[in-house]
Amino acid sequence: MDLKELKPQSDTITVELKHPSTEEPLLNLDDSPMTITVWAAHSKEYKAVIHEAANKRLKKAAKNKNKQVDMTIEEIEQQGLDLAVSVIKDWNITYGEDQPKFSRSLAEEIYKELFWVREQVDEAIESVDVFTKK
Repeated sequence: MDLKELKPQSDTITVELKHPSTEEPLLNLDDSPMTITVWAAHSKEYKAVIHEAANKRLKKAAKNKNKQVDMTIEEIEQQGLDLAVSVIKDWNITYGEDQPKFSRSLAEEIYKELFWVREQVDEAIESVDVFTKK
């Protein structure tokens, strides 16, 4: 085997959403699969989002010098949500009987109200086999 055969084939991952209980594929009103396309963890776009968040935390820590950086659990949770939303490239979903274009505010709303959507996307991002040859 050649390690080059295991090189990522794409910088994005397209997640086909499934019903949280039955795992049946979710379809849009036009019968196309509901999908969310995200930047893969190895991509420069994903890393840029991670680096931006880490740099903000470092700057906050530097301002406090020897003091403890205070962060609430709510701030940590919001940072995780911001990251999850920031790595979405596009989607094809039905929400509110419409197929809306991607927007950060709507993505945040969906991730807050439908936790299982974010879980499916996070699981796909963490899976190695989504971006390597089989």
